[in-house]
Amino acid sequence: MDPGRAGRAGPLDCTVERGRSGQERPVIHVSASLAADEARLATLPQLWRRRCAEWGDRPALRHKERGIWQGLSWGSYFSEARAIGLAMADAGLQAGEVVSVLSDNRPRWLVVDMAAQAMGYISHGMYPCSTAAQVGHALAEAGSRVVFVENADQLVKVLAVRDACPELRHIVVLETRGLLRFTDPQVGSYDEWHAQGTQAAARDPALFDHRIDAGTGEQIAFLASTAGSTGPARLVARRQHDVLREVRTMSHWLQLRPGDRALSIMSLAQYGERMLAQKAMLMHETLLHLPENGATVFNDMLEVEPHFLFAAPRFFEKLQGMTELFMQEAVPSARNAYAACLAPRPPGWLQRTTRGRIRSALGLRNVRVALASGASSPAQVADWFDAIGVPMLDCYGMAEAGFCRIVPASSSQVTASAPIETGAQLKLAPDGEVLVRGPVSRPAYWVRGEPGAAASLADGWLRTGDLGRVDEHGRLHLLGRVRARAVGAGGEHISPEIAEDAFRLSAYIADAIVVPAEDGHSAALLALDEERIRKHAQQHRLPFTDYASLLGLPEITALIAAQVDIANGRLPENHRVRTIRVIPRSLHQGDEELTPALRLNRSVVASRYANLFTEPLGV
Repeated sequence: MDPGRAGRAGPLDCTVERGRSGQERPVIHVSASLAADEARLATLPQLWRRRCAEWGDRPALRHKERGIWQGLSWGSYFSEARAIGLAMADAGLQAGEVVSVLSDNRPRWLVVDMAAQAMGYISHGMYPCSTAAQVGHALAEAGSRVVFVENADQLVKVLAVRDACPELRHIVVLETRGLLRFTDPQVGSYDEWHAQGTQAAARDPALFDHRIDAGTGEQIAFLASTAGSTGPARLVARRQHDVLREVRTMSHWLQLRPGDRALSIMSLAQYGERMLAQKAMLMHETLLHLPENGATVFNDMLEVEPHFLFAAPRFFEKLQGMTELFMQEAVPSARNAYAACLAPRPPGWLQRTTRGRIRSALGLRNVRVALASGASSPAQVADWFDAIGVPMLDCYGMAEAGFCRIVPASSSQVTASAPIETGAQLKLAPDGEVLVRGPVSRPAYWVRGEPGAAASLADGWLRTGDLGRVDEHGRLHLLGRVRARAVGAGGEHISPEIAEDAFRLSAYIADAIVVPAEDGHSAALLALDEERIRKHAQQHRLPFTDYASLLGLPEITALIAAQVDIANGRLPENHRVRTIRVIPRSLHQGDEELTPALRLNRSVVASRYANLFTEPLGV
């Protein structure tokens, strides 16, 4: 590895272009047949190459690095991907082999992804918050030949498990800071691979384009991970024609305009984020922004002011919570104006002005639609966003079937409307399981480097494993997982998610995991909203030094007990929780206890904190 060269990578221009010194605009060889009719394009790389040729010098995306927004043009995007793709070929990769990426959202994530698909390889993204064990499982299941890791931290995870990944041949580090004296025959740097690929492009300038032309719709484009909330995640093989069809279909319901800005918040390893990012860029020339890290997202929103927002429900809950905490400290006149702007009556001048200021303060001034991943956002959150003029859509989707149901999230009759057409159908089985049917007739799983068994079907409908109900407006409300459902003493079904949703309605409880019991004595483990708990303690002048001492205060114990009583009051008798414990530390994005959607990971939490139910602690 040449860390010195990595440190000398060309600077990024904060307004338009990321490039390397002396780099000329690439010559893109588009065959006459493919250039003539966009409808004849069979793969995503063919569409991507067409955009690179059309929009060469225009900005494709921006990434914040050390507080400055850096840019990458469409032409440079093509050059980078061509160099990396040809380097993969020089490393001995064969068509159909897997290339994995373990990184936060970075321009090079998108470069590696498109380079792999263009060359006929299979792209595979992994969540950067994955533990070493989860990384090992994902690499082994994918049968990865090459893995690109973001930095030294991610490299450590792969090195710890590589002996359990027999197919793995190469590890490529995107950013080599901190690896000055590190050497390993299996590890190389992104810049070394880029230099090697640039030489290969000089020897055969048209090879990359020939590989793109040779692509077919039946080729596997990438491996998408299932949610993995109740067990090990599985990999779904998505073919090029399915991906291209979905990218085109989304144009009918995701209305963006050239020059619109988008901020990529969720990991690109998440199926919905990957598809929406590619769709926005390729179909609408939307300028994609990649935040510096998870801690800067809220500030980045203020700078980007995106026109479209896709995030987990928990992200929207945090935006609402930040606003309400701020308003608690505001002067009385501001608090009165805030309350008035949320009132369900025709808005006057003051209400419209206040709503506009709230949107501007959160970076939502330009947002036309906010899409929440997951079937149903909390009603009070969706209604709050609707009140300030930001329409929210709930999106139910899965790696096996793509976007299945998209409906307005607000309970307001003004915004309630029929589900948006996505090309998929949805219905409930007699036992309440959600069934979907779409253009992908029978999606296949990927097991140990090979296509595995197809997903389970019921008379042509895909079994999702989710329990749900559909209301009169077509909104899908998830009630839990089929495998997590228990049977009560009277033979009735008990879904833990019903009680968990009741706890999440509390402003002081961020999330909950409920373990149902047949004797009716269910137990719950709560993750508290640290900011709100701290604010409560400060307002009541309660002394504490850290989070642990805060939880030990009798006043906080009483506060949580009251919230539990309120939650139980919303539940039928057989779903009420009798034993409550609180996770004794604050959780943050990247912790193993949290899923990429910032919800508690049921299997991890249940095993890691099982001892709490045998100790006289908590509420």
